[in-house]
Amino acid sequence: MALRPDIYAHRGVSRQGKENTIQAFELAAEMGVDGVELDVWRSRDGELVVHHDPDINGLPIGGVTASRLPDYVPTLSAALDVCRGLRVNIEIKSIQDQPRVALDAAEVLVHMLRSRPEPPDRWLISSFDHGALDRIRDEAQEFQTGLLFWKQPWLPVLLHAVEHGHCALHPHETLVDEALRDETKKAAIQLNVWTVNDPLRASELVDLGVDGLITDVPDEVLRIVEFGS
Repeated sequence: MALRPDIYAHRGVSRQGKENTIQAFELAAEMGVDGVELDVWRSRDGELVVHHDPDINGLPIGGVTASRLPDYVPTLSAALDVCRGLRVNIEIKSIQDQPRVALDAAEVLVHMLRSRPEPPDRWLISSFDHGALDRIRDEAQEFQTGLLFWKQPWLPVLLHAVEHGHCALHPHETLVDEALRDETKKAAIQLNVWTVNDPLRASELVDLGVDGLITDVPDEVLRIVEFGS
């Protein structure tokens, strides 16, 4: 029988509250998930803030100070404070053809996490910008990193992970099959899958033996992994 995968609430519990907010993360903790996934950008004054898109109400996050953002947008530090006891998948957001965006955020993130009291294995850092994650592996090997990908063959990504010492692949759920699961197992690479909202697909992935499910419906997926469909 496959081991139970970890369940990550995607941007917190967003169906009962606004995604990527303190409320969403508090709801996730109350629900009993294993972890949360959240998104971070670096503001102009060097603060990491939690939001999915690069701008908020027309304000580019990277071009304004954190104090100018709406009150519901938490700093990463505040979000981590309410996620005590949970594993946190921190996605460093990126912009195509602007590598400094993710690299600068990665630098701030490493410094901030090193200043916190939690052990490094509480955090799993992911990004579509694999260069930023390579930099983290080069300079801060205590942190676990996972390569996000979509719409691309998985084998080159797996080889990249092995070469650079990344601990996980984070593929879109449509890319995951038995062959990928077999190869990640051989390479001792975690397989955390996003965004899994269909109950049947969640059940299939549990049977396949993936390591983590990132979902917008964590309550439904928890029932599937704990009690079956």
